[in-house]
Amino acid sequence: MGPVPRDRRRGHGPRAGGRGRRAGRHRRADHEIRGGHRPREQGLARPGSPAGKTARARRPAWARVAPGRAARRADARRLRRLRGPPAARGGEAGLTSPARAAWRYAWRYRGRYIVGVACLGSSTLASLTIPWMVKRTIDALQADPATAPVGAYAALIVLLALVHGSSRLGSRFAITGASQKIEADLRSDLYAALQTFPPRFYGAHSTGDLMARSTSDITAVRSLLGFGAISLVSTVFAFVGVLAAMLAVDPWLTLWALAPYPALLLLARRFNLKVNDRAQAAQDQLSVLSERVQEYLSGMAVVRAYTLEPRARADFGRANAEYLRLSLALARTEAGFSPLMGLIAGVGTLVVIWAGGRAVVDGRLSLGALVAFNGYLAYLTWPTVALGWTLSIVRRGLTSMTRLEEITGAAAVEAGAVATGLVVAGAVRPALTEGGLREGRPGSDTPVPSVAVTPVVPAVDTPVPFVAVAPRPSTASTPSRAPGLRFSHLTFAYEGRAPALHDVSFEVAPGETVALVGPTGSGKSTLGLLLARLWEPPAGTVFIDGRDVKEIPLASLRAGLGFVPQEGFLFSRSIAENISLGRDDALSVRVRDAADVAGIAEEIDRFPAGFDSVVGERGLTLSGGQRQRVTLARALAGAPPILVLDDAFASVDAAKEEEVAANLRRAVSGRTVLLMTHRLRAACTADRIIVLDAGRVVESGRHEALVRRGGLYARLWRIQQLEEEIARA
Repeated sequence: MGPVPRDRRRGHGPRAGGRGRRAGRHRRADHEIRGGHRPREQGLARPGSPAGKTARARRPAWARVAPGRAARRADARRLRRLRGPPAARGGEAGLTSPARAAWRYAWRYRGRYIVGVACLGSSTLASLTIPWMVKRTIDALQADPATAPVGAYAALIVLLALVHGSSRLGSRFAITGASQKIEADLRSDLYAALQTFPPRFYGAHSTGDLMARSTSDITAVRSLLGFGAISLVSTVFAFVGVLAAMLAVDPWLTLWALAPYPALLLLARRFNLKVNDRAQAAQDQLSVLSERVQEYLSGMAVVRAYTLEPRARADFGRANAEYLRLSLALARTEAGFSPLMGLIAGVGTLVVIWAGGRAVVDGRLSLGALVAFNGYLAYLTWPTVALGWTLSIVRRGLTSMTRLEEITGAAAVEAGAVATGLVVAGAVRPALTEGGLREGRPGSDTPVPSVAVTPVVPAVDTPVPFVAVAPRPSTASTPSRAPGLRFSHLTFAYEGRAPALHDVSFEVAPGETVALVGPTGSGKSTLGLLLARLWEPPAGTVFIDGRDVKEIPLASLRAGLGFVPQEGFLFSRSIAENISLGRDDALSVRVRDAADVAGIAEEIDRFPAGFDSVVGERGLTLSGGQRQRVTLARALAGAPPILVLDDAFASVDAAKEEEVAANLRRAVSGRTVLLMTHRLRAACTADRIIVLDAGRVVESGRHEALVRRGGLYARLWRIQQLEEEIARA
């Protein structure tokens, strides 16, 4: 090997520092992407085939192209094959992301839009023909008033006006009808996307923000694809049609009339940028305002109990004032554009009157042509003035489409991440939902997470041995074989925080009831959340019947698992519907049996409507203990082979707790139960007790043995006995 002559090296010459190096980087990047990349020593040549004997030299002349370019062309062809033909993509190529998303929805109803655009075209053609007919009438009267067919011209003008009006009406029926259907599709798609997210998503996005996206943003997109589309197409047709008609009348006068319009394009561009930024800021602040309203309405009892009404009003007032400020800024921008457009149109009219009048006096233009030209210019005035309003609708709609795509796009990423083995956890605040998470508090078992990316074994669409995939069973029979559980060297930490669990290992035999006890913050709830995969456990640490839970499809896993969180969520429906939630085929007797086991049936019978009583939003008409027992009945009604009870008796008094515990021992016989509790009386009858402290297993055994051992469990037992004695005294 030897030095390479300078004229054979890449990137030599005066342009070596610019395009040459960039092209070299692109070629190297292409080569590395295709694989087989080997670093090359700079400035050295490698021995190869003799001249004219290489594989490239043996190709035909047409094939001797740059390898990087050929690879890029091949990659582009493969990409086009993957994306499908342009017709299948609906002509969305070249559009920005929100515009492409809006186009996809419009493409669903392309038939209506084609009819609407055709109607707008016929309406524009009819309206542009009217000034031409006026020109013919005036010219005929000037030539020979006695023989001028004025009546025929007048009838044609009336006919053209009818065509214009009916076509305009048809376009509105077609396009606004399509936009209403798109609005319904957007709501359905957004709601479907919201159904796919794990509970951590709802901690990162407030309810008020999601409600703003579900209402005002969808309405803005409907306006974009409805009246915005009509106005935009009408404006384009008007400018094109008027320009053609004016050029047909007098090209030089057309140049004079359109001289001010380049300024319009510059103003429109600046206006578009300003409206985009201010519309985005206003929509974001509307989400904040909606969040404040939702938050204070949900917590009104707390607001009143702590006399926070003045503070709540002040907080809402600040958010409302900020939204008003941003809305006024947007309104000022929109309001200032239309007068400028009118001024430009007025300048054009003055130019036409001056130049056209001189042409008529000089005999270069007929009076009828000048009248028609003014008619065309007047026809252009309204689209010019309305251009600001049209651009505002377009920008608002695209901004709202971006906000909607943030949700639907995140749902697609979430689905793709699960399919490819990645689950991305954003910086979220766990939100309390049924089978969900609650906000982390100091000392709580559920910490607040930070950003984390956890590898997940791709889901396998095969049924789990212990349960059918869906729906949950609605019969009262106990499963013939309950599954076993195993936690193997489980260490789990939320990024940026100390580990919640340290090397936790224990097993739960099939049909065994195991209680998890320990001080607050010891990691009890975290184990339940990881078992239900409400948070993703590390691979190879949590098993059901010997199978890693990360290999079990979520639908199968959760169909066979009854999870009762510390604070159950109830929907604003009847008690029977809340208990049979998700199981429409559940019999009323099954609902009644589950309520009996949960110790809530007799109390429900005392309600005026019994099981048909509506509990109100979040179950506000029920006490905390009643809500918790209805949630327990919901889990029991599905007869799952695994029950995870996370402090399910926290809001129940001691007497009722003993009653429910006795009912549970009979009802869950033969099922695998994981009971997390602070109350040791609920745990003392379990088959085995696991004691956690600071995320570690410190003791394990039955109640009597743990009390005799004198460890942490014995201390907690003595403390609770002392508390009970003090309460009885």
